[in-house]
Amino acid sequence: MKNSFMSGAIILMSANIISKILGAILKIPLTYIMHEEGMAVYNTAFGVYVMFLSFVISGMPFAVQKLTAEAHARGDRAYAKSTVRTATLILGAVGAAGTVVLWFGADFFALAMKEERAVYAIRAIAPSVLLVALGAAVKSGFQGESNMLPTAVSQVIESFIKLFAGYGFAVLLLGLGTRFAAAGAAAGVTAGELIATLILVIWYMIASRHDKCAKAGQRDILNSLLSIALPMLFMSVAGSAVSVCDTSLLRMSLIQSGLTPDDARFVYGAYTGYALTVLNLPAGFLATIGISIIPVISGAAAMGNDARIRKMSIRAILLSFFAGVAATAVLAVFGELILKLLFHNTYSAPMLRMAAPSVVFICVMQVCASILQSLGRMWRAFAASIAAALIKLAFTVLLASRPELGIYGAIIGADIAYFIGMALNLAALAKRT
Repeated sequence: MKNSFMSGAIILMSANIISKILGAILKIPLTYIMHEEGMAVYNTAFGVYVMFLSFVISGMPFAVQKLTAEAHARGDRAYAKSTVRTATLILGAVGAAGTVVLWFGADFFALAMKEERAVYAIRAIAPSVLLVALGAAVKSGFQGESNMLPTAVSQVIESFIKLFAGYGFAVLLLGLGTRFAAAGAAAGVTAGELIATLILVIWYMIASRHDKCAKAGQRDILNSLLSIALPMLFMSVAGSAVSVCDTSLLRMSLIQSGLTPDDARFVYGAYTGYALTVLNLPAGFLATIGISIIPVISGAAAMGNDARIRKMSIRAILLSFFAGVAATAVLAVFGELILKLLFHNTYSAPMLRMAAPSVVFICVMQVCASILQSLGRMWRAFAASIAAALIKLAFTVLLASRPELGIYGAIIGADIAYFIGMALNLAALAKRT
């Protein structure tokens, strides 16, 4: 278990480093040709896509990973394969419906996000919902047996496709206007997801060709999947709703602070397009620790090995904490240099420096949430997440609307909110273990 956790974390972290760097590289030329206004349109469309994607597939990948990990711990590969097959059928149907709704509801979602120019970008990225849904169960099946290599390979290739296709489409459509350039960049995301899904499906078909599906118990598998996925779906819907509110409230609060709509769009684009892009690099790298610990904790729980659960939980938390501290120090000291090298723009450096401490809180919070969910304490992790989100919303309204603070009020609120969320998850995990 120790070796599978560490090797899985290293493999996924390496893939995340590569993909995040490629994602940042993509945004460098995009910011040159689309500027802050265009990045605001693209980030709005991407935010709607992420929100919708989390609604469509949330819960099911974790359910697959948990159930397959338990099955492999028992040596029941047939049950594991049946779980992946059943989940793929469910996610394929739900993903297709999600793509249709996002495509035809693009106008509604753009208006809801206060960015009417994002309609074409939302439609360009809509097919990705189906593609990600199809590959999600397969990816989780691999992760359930602590095989992180297929996930890593598909992720890196996907990032390369997004980089070249996204920039190419954006340049091709730039002459038609900013909104079409943003749509071209979003179409690059769809192209990357298409290739990644094909790789995962083909890989799984080859790897599991000698495994048989369970002859009985399909209804039990379905019930087990839904008993885990549906509560997490509810949690995801609630979390996504809060996220949408956060985006809308931040834009409105910036205007209330005295900024014009154009200035508010500029500041929002600078924060999300530059500061958060860099901030999400280490946060994304270290999120792999939480993914890698799920099969280890789930397998140990299935065998009733509480000593292993405690030992591996401590190992994962310490790893995420010290890695988060190191990342925070790098961002605080070299944040301005990183922004200058990547974007030739240091306007967002104070934003990044103020947001840097949240990396530690987010990393530890995520790892604790993964452990709690693997132990069946999903509602405890959800409660901490919602509490943090609501606190973040409150600070956005109270502080970001103040002229002397503006966007920095929202950043201060985010730091405090993530710290509280981390503390709540740690307390819940300490009580369980």
